[in-house]
Amino acid sequence: MAIKGGNAVIIAPSPSGLITTTATVNYMRAELKKIGCPEDLVQVLPSPVNKELTQELMNQADLIVCTGSQNNVRRAYSSGTPAIGVGAGNVPVIIDETADLKDAAIKIQESKCFDNSTSCSSENSVTILESIYNDAIQALKDAGGYLCSAEEKEKISRTLWVDGHLNRHVIAKDPSVLAEICGLGDGAKEAKFFLVEDVCAVGQEHPFSNEKLSLVLTVYCVPNFKKAKEHVQNILDFVGMGHSVGIHTKSDENVRILAEELKVVRVLVNQAHTFGNGGSFTNGLNFTLSMGCGTWAGNSISENLNYRHFINVTHLIREIAEDKPSEAQLFGQYWQKYGK
Repeated sequence: MAIKGGNAVIIAPSPSGLITTTATVNYMRAELKKIGCPEDLVQVLPSPVNKELTQELMNQADLIVCTGSQNNVRRAYSSGTPAIGVGAGNVPVIIDETADLKDAAIKIQESKCFDNSTSCSSENSVTILESIYNDAIQALKDAGGYLCSAEEKEKISRTLWVDGHLNRHVIAKDPSVLAEICGLGDGAKEAKFFLVEDVCAVGQEHPFSNEKLSLVLTVYCVPNFKKAKEHVQNILDFVGMGHSVGIHTKSDENVRILAEELKVVRVLVNQAHTFGNGGSFTNGLNFTLSMGCGTWAGNSISENLNYRHFINVTHLIREIAEDKPSEAQLFGQYWQKYGK
């Protein structure tokens, strides 16, 4: 997108991602050279990458696009350089009583398992209405989900978080590896993802309500759609403010309520969230890996980052024939209703 706008881009990766990012950039540079473009249109900061070097890059650049932690986003916005920051993901999904449960389960499985659930658009929880709860759980199990026992839930909790932070040695692992590390039952090693039932509470005392970057899907049961809507908003208020929600339903009314009442930029209906949220040929969203979350998340955009954010527009203005409405045309209906 940067190159399409006529820009060069310098990437400041996280230190742990430097090797992979540098390799990717080198592939890009090789392709640029192949077509006769300057290789330096795409660059990566040299090792060792640190906050000081990244801060200086932000100070010198014309535009910053910042993803990652909200601390990084705040630093970008306070740098004095025009900046676009994006919010944290923690996608909650609702399954209501009208949903096609098999279709919903398959889409959730495909989305949850993509890249071992490292996408910010990956489902982190599913809130199911009580009337179809057992059937929905069975559909998720049929799609490859493993329903963890209370003891196994505790094992996952102790392993996935260390001192309140995600364990980097556990996240993004294949299901068989995650099952082995957490000490789950033999059946877990054959699963595609893991279902953990939890009470409908959110916050630091309830870590399963947070983003997990792993094949662990929190499952909630609520009595009705109103409670489901309230619960997913509570989740977003904790982590993921403004980002997105999903719903599996046949009810246009429920979809409308979510879009009108939730503080969220994207409401995806009957879709595999990871694939739809970043743009799809079947939903019309702009293709991106960076989702603006609006002022709810302290972001300057409430749309998918796209090439238009990487261009300046020059407006050439010439005079045209006057097209000026009269006061009666502007205010006539108001005057008729309320008086002049």
